[in-house]
Amino acid sequence: MTARHGTSGLLVAAALFSALSCAGRSQPATYDIPPVLANREEIREAMTAVGAGFEAQVVLRVRVDEQGRVSHVRISKSSGDNNLDAAAEWIGEQMRFEPARRDGAAVAALVDVPVTFDVVRRVVHPPRMRNGDEVVAKMIREYPDLEGTARFRVHVGPEGWPREVKDRPSDQEVARAAHDLMNDLVFWPAYRRDNVVEAWVNVVFEFAGVRSRVYIED
Repeated sequence: MTARHGTSGLLVAAALFSALSCAGRSQPATYDIPPVLANREEIREAMTAVGAGFEAQVVLRVRVDEQGRVSHVRISKSSGDNNLDAAAEWIGEQMRFEPARRDGAAVAALVDVPVTFDVVRRVVHPPRMRNGDEVVAKMIREYPDLEGTARFRVHVGPEGWPREVKDRPSDQEVARAAHDLMNDLVFWPAYRRDNVVEAWVNVVFEFAGVRSRVYIED
């Protein structure tokens, strides 16, 4: 996934979710005090770089050693998107902790850590498409036999033009056609308290002959 920067609406949650007690020689010891994330700002910046424009949560299972270093990361709960899972796994590898403690001594620990990518922009009036009917007419005219669906995460600027587009996995032919149509799409911008603002929206292209449509998904 290509790194993106400069998304002020990104909210990050990267806190310990639950501590897991483990038994057996090969497993981390139990503890009285769980690990505490020590480089939160660094993780926030890393998440802004790799996760801007997406909304999802991945739960990582992280092994933290006695020095607070991450020695192993795996996906405990997937977001359903392989790219976001890989990004979250990379984020986990960058984490540093104050180590867990048992009876005052530092010990290794196995914990679940949620990584939440959240770019919801709370606006009174979200963006609306200005020329959706024209784009649908082009879909029907230029792609009469194409069938399938393509979804995009679109950053609409205050002037109503898409500033950034992130596509979700779809059939390559459908994705190419949707990208072509995306270039024609124009929006009424979002606004809050009579002020025009930027916002992210989900745009869906459904290719189905004369029943084709394009719309903003809630």
